[in-house]
Amino acid sequence: MNENKGLRLWKLAVVLLVLCNIALILTIWVKPNLRGARPETPRDFVIRSLKFSDDQVKKYDALISVHSNMMDSLRKESMTYRQQLFSNLKNADNPGINPDSLAQLIANDQKQIERGTYDHFAQVRTICTNEQKAEFDKIIMDVIRKMMPGRPKGKNGDGPQPPNDRPGPPENE
Repeated sequence: MNENKGLRLWKLAVVLLVLCNIALILTIWVKPNLRGARPETPRDFVIRSLKFSDDQVKKYDALISVHSNMMDSLRKESMTYRQQLFSNLKNADNPGINPDSLAQLIANDQKQIERGTYDHFAQVRTICTNEQKAEFDKIIMDVIRKMMPGRPKGKNGDGPQPPNDRPGPPENE
């Protein structure tokens, strides 16, 4: 009698494990994001949201290529200035380079990055139809948030709201 009880317990455990495995397999199959599916890129988001035609996608891809090359160049230059700035800490007693001038060079690169991004999206807007322009104006801040890794995502429940969506300097708190 005691053996039957132990056997029944083992059978129950095996059945529960089989059911858990089935549930896990179904979860992975139904929810592809758990398998590491690629999240939607800002490019894909714009194309989908604005319903770009094939011709518009080609123009958009060309604009992206030019913009990406410019951004890569500015980021590399800025990183070089940062390396110079912080390697100068070793020589704090005998500074060879003025930290303020390097900080200004980094700031100038950042200014060009921001202006280049603005100009890029102004060009993207020109390839839109009038209906697409209205939608573009609605989604542009979502696109910008998607482009900024590690930053808050926004209004749609996919992260906290950024502190300030308005242009201009932030107000003192």
